[in-house]
Amino acid sequence: MSIPEGEMREKLLERVAELATDAVFVLGRDGKIKSCISRGHLHTLEGLPGSHVTLLWPPELRQEGERILERARGGAVLRDIITGWRMQNSTITVSITIAPIHPGEPGEGLVMVVRDVTKEMEAERRLSSYIRELTQYIRHVERSSQLKDTFADIMRHDILNPLSAIKSAISSGRVNDRGIALIKKSVDRIEKIVEMFSKYAFLHSVEELSFQEGNLSEMLDEVVDTLTPAALEMNVRVVKRYPPVLTARFSPFLEEAVANLLSNAIKFSPAGGEVVLEAGAEDGWVTLRVRDRGPGIPDRYKKSIFERFVRGRKDGIKGSGLGLAIVRRIAEMHRGEVWVEDNVVEYQDGSGRVHQKKQGSVFVLRIPGDCRGGVSGSGEERKQ
Repeated sequence: MSIPEGEMREKLLERVAELATDAVFVLGRDGKIKSCISRGHLHTLEGLPGSHVTLLWPPELRQEGERILERARGGAVLRDIITGWRMQNSTITVSITIAPIHPGEPGEGLVMVVRDVTKEMEAERRLSSYIRELTQYIRHVERSSQLKDTFADIMRHDILNPLSAIKSAISSGRVNDRGIALIKKSVDRIEKIVEMFSKYAFLHSVEELSFQEGNLSEMLDEVVDTLTPAALEMNVRVVKRYPPVLTARFSPFLEEAVANLLSNAIKFSPAGGEVVLEAGAEDGWVTLRVRDRGPGIPDRYKKSIFERFVRGRKDGIKGSGLGLAIVRRIAEMHRGEVWVEDNVVEYQDGSGRVHQKKQGSVFVLRIPGDCRGGVSGSGEERKQ
């Protein structure tokens, strides 16, 4: 038995609407809903047929909704973005398209297609926000040719890639969960780079830091406490080897330097590995060491690794290179220095003989200081 053409067309349209992620409304000339086909969270209201479509608009936009309907009744095809579209238990942002069912006969009623664009609009908002922030930084660094060149290099090496990823995700027209995760990861990376550059720019814009005398061990404890969750997530153990009291003169920015070194050691340590933070007084210096058992640093990079952008180009290690450049700048402003050595560990062979081998790196940061309080070179071992 053949199906009448009109009925076939109606069934086809219903099937297309069911498979689409959009909602399709058929409206009478008076703006009341005659039928609605939607699925998923776009099932907005029960008993929609017979209701006036502007009830889905937020109250403050219903007059505008009436004007849109009036223009559509005159034969226009209208598109709009509406924030606050009514759902059963919440509101969303939607794009709508309204047009006459029959272009030549607008009096027969209207058809309205609704698409949820909440994720796309949020992604666009966040992207616009960070573009504004980047613009502000560009204006700031224009005062210094050195910082201007630095920022230009960061843009080329580190910011354009995550921005391209965001643009690619948004340009598809729909952002699924994977796209949102990509956007979030890219935005987080931009945030971190901008934050690092802000610190880098500040440290190069001041002549000296403010110093105070205090217990350096308390500051080191705070750094370890802050980074312990990240270490646990990567199954890396942090060991503290320094005395409970280590008195010295230092600036608050020394905490940033230690955090950068410890964070890098955790990041590049293998699962089940160990990172050791040591501190003590040696020959009129306060010396801090961060030991890891990661891949290590080749000899040819041991000096240049503290220059900005070197890490982004060497041996596939990604990063802006600002972290270690910041560490070196903070060390210099403390009239100190920072360098990296091989981490040499001892082991016994089957016959009991002791051997040494290189395994990982030791980053050494030392600053001049008058340390008191029964300080020893190695301190006590405390495990996190």
